[in-house]
Amino acid sequence: MKPPAQRAFLSFIVLLAALLVGCAGGTGAARPPPAPPELPAPTPGEAANGADIGGYSINPGDLLEITVFGEADLSRTVRLGEDGAFSYPLLGKIEAEGLTTNQMEMLLIGLLQKYLVEPQVTIFIREYSKISVLGQVKKPGAYELRGRMTVTQAIALAGGFTEIAYWNGTRVIRTLGGKEEVIRVRVGEILDEGNRAQDIPLKPNDIVVVPESLI
Repeated sequence: MKPPAQRAFLSFIVLLAALLVGCAGGTGAARPPPAPPELPAPTPGEAANGADIGGYSINPGDLLEITVFGEADLSRTVRLGEDGAFSYPLLGKIEAEGLTTNQMEMLLIGLLQKYLVEPQVTIFIREYSKISVLGQVKKPGAYELRGRMTVTQAIALAGGFTEIAYWNGTRVIRTLGGKEEVIRVRVGEILDEGNRAQDIPLKPNDIVVVPESLI
């Protein structure tokens, strides 16, 4: 075993060498460009990876798998239209937008009691409606809209801005009733000034476009 004085001297030499290496690495080294801002990602309740969410409100475009125990003719897969409704045997048009799967199950049970004795209904969301994030984001593409999601959360889900993104040029293209609307969202003001009023929630089939900065 080395004496304490020798151990202390060796520790001093190691520390001195580390300091010299650190100084040499910092001299003349180029500083990396500032990273794009870190955006608030959707919480698990807003954009989960599970198959279904008990508190999730059904949206237009969602694909529902409806199972009625013992009734194969009434068990089927339906997709909600733009109006948030779907057609169902015996019952006609049913409005589902804004309901949770549990609420939708109870609604169908109540309606089917006119035709069946103690019907048992389960509903599973097979596919969620989608939004798209395009342009100067790191992972452009289509994403499932699982619950409430704002513009900045969608950008975060797409990996955040690239280094040449024009934050304040972000816009949302929304089509409702065959009419297209373009909504400009100044993301820079949301992040720098805390102007959350501009961070609007997205709707099914919205397209978020982040342009390239001209500077």
